[in-house]
Amino acid sequence: NAPDPGPRQGQLPTDPMLVNGPVVNRALLNQLFPPTALTRNTGTVQFDSPDRQMPRSTQASFGYERQVGRTMSMGADYIHNEGRNWVGYDLNPGFRVDTTRTGRINRTDLLGLANQLGLPPFQGSVNSRFDYTGKTRYDGLNLQFERRFSGFWSARAGYTLGYARGNNNGASLASNNFQVLAEKNLDMNSGPLDTDRRHNFTVNGRIEVPRTGGLTVSALFRYMSGRPFTIHDSNVDVDRNGILVDPLPAGEYTGAGANTITVKNDGGRNGAYGPDYMQLDARFGYRVRMRARTLDVFAEVFNVTNRSNFTNPSGDRRMNFLVLNGLVAGGFPRQLQIGTRLGF
Repeated sequence: NAPDPGPRQGQLPTDPMLVNGPVVNRALLNQLFPPTALTRNTGTVQFDSPDRQMPRSTQASFGYERQVGRTMSMGADYIHNEGRNWVGYDLNPGFRVDTTRTGRINRTDLLGLANQLGLPPFQGSVNSRFDYTGKTRYDGLNLQFERRFSGFWSARAGYTLGYARGNNNGASLASNNFQVLAEKNLDMNSGPLDTDRRHNFTVNGRIEVPRTGGLTVSALFRYMSGRPFTIHDSNVDVDRNGILVDPLPAGEYTGAGANTITVKNDGGRNGAYGPDYMQLDARFGYRVRMRARTLDVFAEVFNVTNRSNFTNPSGDRRMNFLVLNGLVAGGFPRQLQIGTRLGF
């Protein structure tokens, strides 16, 4: 019930199902689980309760907007959101025999559920969600400036300064990686939510270039600061709870090898922030009027600066530590498309 210790020692797998691998021992597999035979599911169990309470959210916002001149407006909004959601609690928690990655995990049935149900002991976690012990909070300031189309141009800019945090990662079925036997240790699970973006800035505009007879130029620019992730080392299980994501101490960490980054880690869950996001898109168009018809010719350029926007790297010091190897939404280099449109 833990990683095979053989490969870590430069040996072939020692588990009976993989001995002298990498081919699975099919004969042993058929012996333990004969074809067509019914066997008990020994994986993770989801345990529900009729007493559980549904998650809830309390929101408040205050805003002010004012016209400036004849064509412009400025506004500011403060947004506050507090949530109560489920955080998983393991009724059959594990406790490793030592702090090594490969140490065996022994489990304790906290409520004696197996006996109550007349079943053999559970082999894995029994996750429950009785109440909403999870707490999340978001505070944000939204600023906006807008100029309606007048003369030959229009523009809009928006900026959000936000902070999302809680004693879980904000997922609808959040897990708690700090439970040790019956202790929830939710205070150790406190930190930024996975969706936390401290800065978010967007500006877009459109210009009808004077004295060109119909040339228009528009653009969209967006910048977002990085999302948080946890710096840890899955080589060791410090709290011995069988979950290998114990955060490393605060400090500065640098990856090894090519295409790595250096991050400042505040410690705890989601103590570091990954790379930021920035992209500029533009459109150039020209309209020719032909009595009752119009002909539009346009060119659209995506990712004008040809910037690579990376997803968060692995925060696990055991492998691929702080290596940038994935792009946001699949990523793409600079792209250009040209089109025409006839209106009649």
